[in-house]
Amino acid sequence: MLKNHLKTAFRTLQKNAVFSFINITGLTVGLCACMLVSTVVLDDLSYDKFWKRSDDLYRVSVSNKMGDGIYTEEAYSPVGLGTELKERFPEVETFSTVTPSVLQLKPTEKETDGIKTQVLLLDSAATKMFDFKRISGQTDHYVPGQQNIWITESFSKRFFNGVNPIGKVITDVPSWKEDATPFLITAVIQDVPQNTHLRADAIVLKAPRIERLKKEGVAAYAPVYYLLRPGSNVKSFESKLNDWYARFLDIEKGKITFSFQPIRDIYLHSEFNARQEVQSNIRSLYIFGGIGVFILVIACINFINLSTARAMQRLKESGIRKILGAERKQLIGQFLTESLLFFFLSTAFALLLYFVSLPTLEVFLEHGLTETIFEKWPIFILTLLIILVLSLFTGFYPAIFLSRFNPSDSLKGHLGSSSMISSTIFRKTLVVIQFSIAIVTLLALIVVRSQLHYINQKDLGFRKDNLLYINMVSWQGKGEAIKTRLNQLPGVLNASITTWQPENGTSSGGMTIDHPRRKGEQVQMNIIFGDVDLAQTIGLVLKKGRLFNKAYGTDTHSSAAKDSTSKKNNLFNINEEMEGSSPALITAATARDFGIEKVNMTISGSSYSAVGIVKDFYYESLHHQLMPTIITMGEEIDFGSMFVRIVPGTEQQVLTDLHKIWKSFYPDKLLATSWMEDIVQLQYKKEEKQQTLFTIFSGLMFFISSLGVFGLVLHAAEQRVKEIGIRKVLGASVRSIVALLSKDFVKLVLLAILLAIPVAWWGMSKWLEAFAYRVDIQWWMFVTAGGIAIFIALTTVSFHAIKAALANPVDSLRNE
Repeated sequence: MLKNHLKTAFRTLQKNAVFSFINITGLTVGLCACMLVSTVVLDDLSYDKFWKRSDDLYRVSVSNKMGDGIYTEEAYSPVGLGTELKERFPEVETFSTVTPSVLQLKPTEKETDGIKTQVLLLDSAATKMFDFKRISGQTDHYVPGQQNIWITESFSKRFFNGVNPIGKVITDVPSWKEDATPFLITAVIQDVPQNTHLRADAIVLKAPRIERLKKEGVAAYAPVYYLLRPGSNVKSFESKLNDWYARFLDIEKGKITFSFQPIRDIYLHSEFNARQEVQSNIRSLYIFGGIGVFILVIACINFINLSTARAMQRLKESGIRKILGAERKQLIGQFLTESLLFFFLSTAFALLLYFVSLPTLEVFLEHGLTETIFEKWPIFILTLLIILVLSLFTGFYPAIFLSRFNPSDSLKGHLGSSSMISSTIFRKTLVVIQFSIAIVTLLALIVVRSQLHYINQKDLGFRKDNLLYINMVSWQGKGEAIKTRLNQLPGVLNASITTWQPENGTSSGGMTIDHPRRKGEQVQMNIIFGDVDLAQTIGLVLKKGRLFNKAYGTDTHSSAAKDSTSKKNNLFNINEEMEGSSPALITAATARDFGIEKVNMTISGSSYSAVGIVKDFYYESLHHQLMPTIITMGEEIDFGSMFVRIVPGTEQQVLTDLHKIWKSFYPDKLLATSWMEDIVQLQYKKEEKQQTLFTIFSGLMFFISSLGVFGLVLHAAEQRVKEIGIRKVLGASVRSIVALLSKDFVKLVLLAILLAIPVAWWGMSKWLEAFAYRVDIQWWMFVTAGGIAIFIALTTVSFHAIKAALANPVDSLRNE
């Protein structure tokens, strides 16, 4: 029986070559796209679940209450807190700081500039928390004498070419000290899996050190991970910890609270942590997964639509089979076999396309995928089972529809009025669903493009063009001399040293003060330290007062620069009063918020005097609300970065001269530079990728939908061939016949637009919430998406409608 079903299915496939091609193409594209999307979704969901103790691993975040319903959250916590918790609470097994960093390592003397290497800085206690797989050497303790480093297997193969690296010493190209730091290789470990937010090519193990928590509240902050004992009640532990901490610092209960975030949630649920480079968010995953499902749904709709649309040509076949004794279940089996054949061929082509596309997808994502269909047999088998169920489910309606008619009606080619109506309504409903999904995706693309355009065009309060940035270094007293040399170059307009780090999206430091206008509310005020030339170099726009000027002897603040690091780590503690009144520039938003209407006013709750008000200065990405910000002076900044304003057209020459100057001051120190335009662009890299994905997916959806519409209009033209012939004989024009075949599909697309608008508006409103500064969803976006959808539908329909309208009526009317 099965053999006969397969023979008949192959004959049907060959007989209806055009429809078979449309079905197989649509299903292949839909299945491949869904497989690729599913791979990314499964990979994202697998992050940090491979650690042996992943159920007990947590990262601590700190929430600071600024006022009623106003909180700030940070993934950095006091390092000394871990020592107290381990001694006081039985739930804590151990803890470790885990700091991702980048080193320029020199495995050999050939790499003069070093190799950019992602590293993790860990305490020795981390060896009990994270099960890095040892290949050689030892990972169970710290070897005194030199800093310990574990290198991954791929790093070892790349630079040591099969030679045992254990016991060898490698150095870095320093950026802080003038002398290189030696690292003793104590172990080679297996490559750290890519599905972790703690990606690394090497592990730097720090010497054991005990740090205590001080009652004054001043502390070193870092990302701290805790290993809790199995079975610990985390919520109960958090409550006990927060009660204890409030008593320990003698502060209001609930003012500062700690929460334990499971390591498995960090990758997808850390939107609050701008400094975490490896992260996604659950909303993007929902959108991405939904699009993959929608593409497959559209492909399946095509199959159902075309199968039922061809019902008239299969009626006589069904009638003859019934007269010859075939039972209905045999007919259903035949049509389900055809469905399985289509899905089998499409799956084979889709798997081949998936295999070819995987490397491109990994390049696009910029990391390897661990949960691919071909690497995980359970996933491969599950994929095939899902496709099998999908093929049976998709083929079930056409099979039931084609097998239910009486033989007499089938031989006459009559479906019956009720069956015709229900079949037509069902097909039209599916077409509306197809185009609704495609239009929603197209609208999402338009909104994303509009938001990115808004971001790129928004005035950031400084000039990012032709602005060179030298990464944070230790100047070792030579910063001013380098700045002077640079200012002597013909291509340099100005240069300035600062502690602002735009590549990290962070200010130089900050302090918490009582809000001067809202009683009972505190506010975090960010501070940017720079020399006297900072405002002019980066291009701040003065609105009132003055900028910093060497002519004013008060425009220096040495102590501020030296204290910037401690202030940065004291964001959650009571403000330390600073001696004297320091001149500062404030942003216009800060002036409005604090009620500062004129210059030379002291900022309430601080020791800064506002000598000038500048246009709002967006030193962070537009994802974040602009915080109250001041720019103040720092003389002889020893740990900082440098901005260099360059004359357009001289960029390459200045870079060449800069490297010469740098080598004359620091023969072995790293020079890392970036263009400010590139730094700003990188802040929206995720949105750029989303735009690319929406472009690809909306294109795929309209392509598959157009295939289905093409098949339906081809069928409609075949069914109405005699009607078209008669209309032409009676004088109908080509335009009227094309309009006849097109108007029904245009009505369906218009209905799809009406259904898509509220769904797209709701979904993209949620997406835009991730931006503090965003575009409004406007009427022209819906008009544009609708116009594109109608154009695509009309183009698809017209292709065959015109062909049918131009056909010779004699050919269509001469045979019955």
